[in-house]
Amino acid sequence: MRKRIKDLSYALRIPKEDLILISEKLDLNESYFYKNWEEPKTDEKGNRRFDEKGVLLTRPINAPVDSLKRIQKRILENIFYKLSLPEYYFGGIKGKDAVLNSRYHQGNKFFFLTDLKDFYPSLTSRSVENSLRKEGFYPDVSRLLTRICTKEGVIPQGCPTSSFLASLVVHHSVGDILDNYIKEGLKVSVYVDDLTISSPSDFKNRTPEIISALRQRGLKINFKKTFYKTKNPVVTGTQVKNNGISPLPHTFERSKDLSISEASRNGHKERIKYINRISKKKV
Repeated sequence: MRKRIKDLSYALRIPKEDLILISEKLDLNESYFYKNWEEPKTDEKGNRRFDEKGVLLTRPINAPVDSLKRIQKRILENIFYKLSLPEYYFGGIKGKDAVLNSRYHQGNKFFFLTDLKDFYPSLTSRSVENSLRKEGFYPDVSRLLTRICTKEGVIPQGCPTSSFLASLVVHHSVGDILDNYIKEGLKVSVYVDDLTISSPSDFKNRTPEIISALRQRGLKINFKKTFYKTKNPVVTGTQVKNNGISPLPHTFERSKDLSISEASRNGHKERIKYINRISKKKV
């Protein structure tokens, strides 16, 4: 499946002609294959975020229409999930999520947390194709997969394949750097655009070096969301403690808030149960 489009077609159970045709149609008019809207950005409590001028902050969502979404789902399940990424990747990885990402750092005291700025718009089609080439896909296959899974020359936010491809690109951009940190005794995890590094020992003096190394590889750092913390940090929406992980305080509050819908309250209750269950699992 990595060498010939014919083999890719067989793995996806989609005729080769159909794969090539949708690629050609995307070249002609990819806007036909996407529904686009702006989604409000929210903080850790679920409140909408505004800039200093009071303007609502949003993120563009590019959701594929059903015909393209079906193909992308097959690519994710039958092609991308067959690839192997290091255990410290949690974004877009089957069986992993933000809570497990937080759990990964349980027991450490010192945390460096950063957010990658303009994340999806910075992940270009070229970086996707190069990453697939490094995974052993031949040029024709790499180009076809990239064409089907990107929009306007970047990874779109809203496709089934986007989070996994984002992790793959980050891996091939800075994986060697992150692996070196791990060899030195630091614990590293990547959840989409959130990078967390933790340790039982203080490593604050190394944070400028870490930031510089990431920027040299083309990653943009959101300094407004870059912190070094030593007490109960919030990692991808969950509070990490020495002896476990915990839902954020507002989760408990909203699970009992009668001013919101029953469905919303139940959602918060289920999150509390899930985090408590994960917290009790052995590391």
